[in-house]
Amino acid sequence: MSQPRGPGNESVTPWLVFWVIGESDGLSTIPTTALVGFLFTTLQQMASGTTALAGFSTFEETARSAWASLRGDDDVAPLEWSRLGWWARIPIVFALGTTAVALTQIMSTGHVGVRRHLPVIAKSALLCGTVVGLLGAMVASLAVIGRRWSRAEGTTDWLLDVLGSPLLWLSLVVLLAIVHFVRRWLRSTDAGDD
Repeated sequence: MSQPRGPGNESVTPWLVFWVIGESDGLSTIPTTALVGFLFTTLQQMASGTTALAGFSTFEETARSAWASLRGDDDVAPLEWSRLGWWARIPIVFALGTTAVALTQIMSTGHVGVRRHLPVIAKSALLCGTVVGLLGAMVASLAVIGRRWSRAEGTTDWLLDVLGSPLLWLSLVVLLAIVHFVRRWLRSTDAGDD
């Protein structure tokens, strides 16, 4: 299910959110961070999902291969993302993004096409943007509190500098890709021993 991906929203979004928090001051930090997190994520997810729909519609075999990789060994037919409850939609779109939503819609309905699935992609992008905006607002709230408390101000600024570094987030993406590669390699060597 987890495929190594290039540095995308999992490295850019946190950097952007922490940069906004670091550059903002006072209570305006909270709505500013929420708005930037929401807008960036919604636009990025909308572009990602639309591109996925177009690509999967053009190359149906690629869609089938991607679905097989995403699904793993599970042969159970999926529900359409749009038919899932909200508590099931949130982790899917937050963890896997609108590309997975597009693929789920195509494979569960058996139909390809950008126009057919675009409303679902728009809803999933808005949901993901909302989640990121809310998380950004919560982190910004903690930063505002930390900056107002004299004992925590230095630590708060240091944490914002560390968490606002794109190198941290790119390193985490690389580390996750390495862990994924090693786990896959270990599984293949275990399968070869049988």
